Amino acid sequence: MVQGKPGDGLPRGEFLLIRLLLIPLVRTFFTWHIAFWLFKREARIIISLLEKLSEEERLVQVIIDKTFAIEDHSRQFSLNMVIEHLCITGRKVMCIIASLTEEREFTEIVTIAGVKPFANRSGTLEDFKAFIDEYKTFFAALPKRQSKMTKPHPWFYSFNNFDWNAFMYMHTFIHRRQIQAIIKASKESR
Repeated sequence: MVQGKPGDGLPRGEFLLIRLLLIPLVRTFFTWHIAFWLFKREARIIISLLEKLSEEERLVQVIIDKTFAIEDHSRQFSLNMVIEHLCITGRKVMCIIASLTEEREFTEIVTIAGVKPFANRSGTLEDFKAFIDEYKTFFAALPKRQSKMTKPHPWFYSFNNFDWNAFMYMHTFIHRRQIQAIIKASKESR
C-alpha cells in the first residue's frame, strides 16, 4: 500500500543524489537551449506513449513500484493524473521564470502539495499538448540571461530563471519514467 502525504518528500539518498550531484551537473553542463531541447524530447515521448492508449486506459489508477525521484504518495496515480501534474507544475514554473527574468520577486509560496492533480479526469492529454505549445512560445520570446533574482524550489535550492528552465526538463524526464512505470504496471495487472 502507498503511504505518505503530498509533499512528504523523497528518501534521503535520492534527495542527496539530486541535490548534491544532479542539480550541480545540470547547472554546469546545460545551456538554455540544451535544457529546452531535452524538455521537448521528453514531451514528444510522453505524447507518443499516451496517444497509443484510450482515454479509459489513461484513467486507470495503479500502484507502481518505487521509482527514482517520485515520492511515495504519487505512486498511485493514473496517467491522466501525471499529465495534470505536469501541466499544473509547468504553468507555475512559467510564471516563476517570467517573474525572475524581469528580476521581480515571485512571492507566491510554492508547495509540492499545491501542484498535485486535483482529480483523475479526462482531457488531460489535450491540455498537455496545449501546455507544450504554450511553453514553446514562451521560451522563444524569453531573454536568455540568468537572473539574479531566485525562487526556492520546495525541496532543493533557490533557483534562478535558468535553473527553473533546466528543472522543466528534469521534472518532465522524471515523470516520463513514472508514466512508463504506470503503463507497465497496467499491462501486468491485466
